[in-house]
Amino acid sequence: MKKFFKTLWIIACIPLVSIYILASFSTFIPPSDFSYISLLSLGFPYILAVLLLFLLISFFAERKLAYIMLFTLPVGTFNIINTFALRTEIPWIQNKDTATLRVMTWNVQSFGNYLRKKKSNTAYRTNRDEMLATIKGYNPDVICFQEYRNIENSKRRISIRKQLDTLGYTYSFCSKDRAGSYPKNPNVLLEEGVAIFSKMPFVDSGRILIDSTEENEHLIYTTVLFNGKPVRVFTAHLQSFTIYSDTAQDKNPDDNIYEITYKRRKAAEYKVRETEVKHQEEVAIIRNAIDKTKEPVIYCGDLNITPTSYNYRTLKGSNLQDAFLAKGSGMGNTFYKIGPTLRIDVCLADTAMHVQQCQRDKIKLSDHYPVIADLSWK
Repeated sequence: MKKFFKTLWIIACIPLVSIYILASFSTFIPPSDFSYISLLSLGFPYILAVLLLFLLISFFAERKLAYIMLFTLPVGTFNIINTFALRTEIPWIQNKDTATLRVMTWNVQSFGNYLRKKKSNTAYRTNRDEMLATIKGYNPDVICFQEYRNIENSKRRISIRKQLDTLGYTYSFCSKDRAGSYPKNPNVLLEEGVAIFSKMPFVDSGRILIDSTEENEHLIYTTVLFNGKPVRVFTAHLQSFTIYSDTAQDKNPDDNIYEITYKRRKAAEYKVRETEVKHQEEVAIIRNAIDKTKEPVIYCGDLNITPTSYNYRTLKGSNLQDAFLAKGSGMGNTFYKIGPTLRIDVCLADTAMHVQQCQRDKIKLSDHYPVIADLSWK
């Protein structure tokens, strides 16, 4: 009987080891060649956790099998070091000097709905108050926003651009992927997309299409002078998976996001694979824009991809460093609604710069956490 259970255990472990090995190569396999690799890329931390559990059990159940599993662990080294910042948490230092460029990136989920009260000049309190307080507290020099939304000249809505201007962010550039005036009131202007706000003037700026439609957010860049040297800041929001975009229409009000995901598991699987192929196309355009840039580069944005993916490795290339991996701690997830493993918002700094510190602030004001990094010239 003991031999029978050992055989069953070996049969159970072999597929797990095979999946782990395949998942370990997710960063090298283009989704366009094998789209299922996208699922293994997203699931790598969980596959690793299960493998470690089986490895521990195997030391008691079948020692030889345990050694084989231990031998396969280094295959995933590249994915492991991109997933985990293997250091204890470093306390954030708020004060900075003129040799430091502080950069923030944040998917702000449109800053929430912020309406003036009809009978007074005051406004309803929303997350925007706390978001602006967070920005003021960190006092970054440059901010990259995704899912940015601003309305001008409205009697009931407060302009976020003007509020940021009062904090010292005089210079701004928006992709305006969705922009225009309201039909009923042409004076009221809307702009949505990604945006860069800065306390320093822009030397230049531009917008680059990364998608065939105007519905998605595209790539923008601005160049600023930091201690007399130009640095170009890019930001973009790669295509969302849209797995939950219609949940308001058909979900049970008692369902949570995990139940919705389970019910839509087949559709979700297809969406992940399809969207990662699309990400590959978007990243190729972004990488080409970075490669053509003569000055040092900082890329910030919502990737909608994890550091174990082929697209992350392509975007990072050889001339950018991940600020979180350089100075962060742990896994550093930035999208908290699904699980603890989704670090999809990044600050990638040119290797000509030194990362002094990096923090992912776990404040639930948007569905994403902001990422803040201090950089200096080497």
